[in-house]
Amino acid sequence: MDSNSIAAWSGLAGNAIAVIVALLSLRKAERALMQSEVQSDRSLARADAALTQAQQIAERTLRAHYNIDGAQSAIAWRDQVIALHDRGLTSAQIREIMLLEDGGAGYEASNGRIDDIVRNL
Repeated sequence: MDSNSIAAWSGLAGNAIAVIVALLSLRKAERALMQSEVQSDRSLARADAALTQAQQIAERTLRAHYNIDGAQSAIAWRDQVIALHDRGLTSAQIREIMLLEDGGAGYEASNGRIDDIVRNL
């Protein structure tokens, strides 16, 4: 073998090694990319689950506040009816006063009938 053929073979071997190293690096990069995509998908799924849970908690909290407000309204309504009854007013007179309040006509049905409240005193 002359020096030109040795140089050619060594160049060819060097290029083959470079191609092999590049292929191995490419495979390693592809595996890392796949792992990254899997982790990203898992992170998105966890974020979606956390968002869904936060939304459910917010909805439950809103319902609880609505129920508490409704209960407070009913208690205040009954306190007013009892206070007016204690002053000697009849059910009809109490109803007249309570219906003067804005939206008062709908309150008796949802907060307690005046006749029932007064009857139990």
